[in-house]
Amino acid sequence: MFKFENKIFKMRYLFIILITCISFGQSKPKDLTEIHIYNIINTFDIETDPIIDIDFFEESYLREDNFLLLKTTDEKVVKKIYKSISQLRNYNKTQKDYNTHFGNERFKTMFVIEYNSYQDTLFYSTNTNEIYYKNYIVKDERDEFKKSLSKEIIHFVNRDLASEIEKIKNDKINSISKNQILINEKNIFGFNRKQFEKDVAKINIIRTDSIILENESETIIDYFINENKIVFDPNDEKLFLLILEDNNLQLTIDSIEIKIGDSIDSIKEKFNYSYAKWFKTFNFYNKEIKNVTFFEIKIKDSSGSVSFDILDNKISKIYIDYN
Repeated sequence: MFKFENKIFKMRYLFIILITCISFGQSKPKDLTEIHIYNIINTFDIETDPIIDIDFFEESYLREDNFLLLKTTDEKVVKKIYKSISQLRNYNKTQKDYNTHFGNERFKTMFVIEYNSYQDTLFYSTNTNEIYYKNYIVKDERDEFKKSLSKEIIHFVNRDLASEIEKIKNDKINSISKNQILINEKNIFGFNRKQFEKDVAKINIIRTDSIILENESETIIDYFINENKIVFDPNDEKLFLLILEDNNLQLTIDSIEIKIGDSIDSIKEKFNYSYAKWFKTFNFYNKEIKNVTFFEIKIKDSSGSVSFDILDNKISKIYIDYN
C-alpha cells in the first residue's frame, strides 16, 4: 500500500513539474526579430533643422502624414543588417555636434532594429551613403550596410516620396458652382446671420472666446445649430464657413443630397476626379496611417471648396468654405 501511495505521489510530482515547465515555456517571451524602416516624405531643411536626437526626430517628423513605414520580420535580412552595423566601428567616424545640420534629403530614412535582445536606431542617407549612428556619422565605404539590405528595402529607401505625393496633389479634382450648394434648399452664399436664420434655420448655440494677438484682444464668436458650426466674417458679417457634423441641416450638392454617415460610394461616381485623387492618396500610404482620408471638391467661382472627412469609408464631417 505504501509503495502504491508513493508511486501516486511521484506521478503527481512529475505532473506538477510538467505543468510548471509548460507554463514557464508559454510565458517566456519569444525572441523578436524585426526591423521598422521609416522613409520621411517632407524632409528637414539643411539650414534650420539639426537632428538633436532620436526623440526630436520622432516628435518632429514622424507624423501620420509624413512617412511611410516598411516592416520586415525576415530573420536572414535582419541578421545581415545587424552584422553590418557591428562593422561600423571599424570605419572612420565624424563626431556629430549640435551645430551639425542634416537635411536636403540626406538623412531621411530611420531604421529601428530589434534582433533578439538587441535594439538600436540609426539614420541612413541614400544620397551620400552615410550613416548617423550613436552620435557619429560613418561613411559606408565598403557598402557593407548597403549590401545587407534586401531588394525590397533598397527600393523603399530610394523612393522619392515627396515627389510622388506632390504629383498626386496636382491631380485634377471636380469643381462645382457655389449656386449648386444648397442648405435646406437655399443657396446660402453671401448670407449674413439675419438672412440665415430667416431662410435656413435658427441658431441655438453661441460661443464667445477672446484671443490676444500682439497685445490686442480679438473676440471670436462661433454659432451652432446643434453640432453644426457656422462662421461669419467679422468684417462684412457674411457667412464664409460651415462645418457639418450632424444631419440637422440638409445639404444638397449638384442635386445630390449628402448626409453625415453616408458611404463614400454615394459621391464617388458623381465626383470621380476627386475620388480618384483620394484613392491615389489612400493607396500611397498603404493604410499605414489610420483610415481617415480627405475628399475635396473645388468651388470654381470662388477660392473655396467643399471637403469631406472620411472615416471607415463613411462621411464623418463636411466643410463648406466660401472664402
